[in-house]
Amino acid sequence: MNKAISWFLLGATLLLSSCRTGGVIIRETPLNASETRRVVVSIIGEPRTVSQNGREVYSRYYDKKNKNIEKMDMARERYTTHVTILGDRRPYDVQVEVLVEGRNVDGGFDLIERDDDRAAAIAEKIRQALNQSRDTRNVIDDFRSF
Repeated sequence: MNKAISWFLLGATLLLSSCRTGGVIIRETPLNASETRRVVVSIIGEPRTVSQNGREVYSRYYDKKNKNIEKMDMARERYTTHVTILGDRRPYDVQVEVLVEGRNVDGGFDLIERDDDRAAAIAEKIRQALNQSRDTRNVIDDFRSF
């Protein structure tokens, strides 16, 4: 009986420890979702895709030197930034992930790893831009009664 309980606890521990959110999270951003998305786009550049609700933004593919990849057939590795606005109301959290994809034998790309160091640098730029944007807002002109 004790062996069964210890196996169960070991399995539960492994299951719960394997669930980890990658990337970097910016907590309690001061702006609304559309302004936050505008700031994110100003930092990561023109997005490759945006989700239907506008809360997930994928950057264009780039290489190790942060240059856009022009010819995808020549690239062995590619990076993309995935930014998600979390929460249902203000203050929002913003999650930043940098995904590294490598070419597989079929010629497609598979996820290799997540680059948390690069994500932290991008998250810091976004955080600074969000704080600057908050300071330059005009409360009177930005107020909408409806």
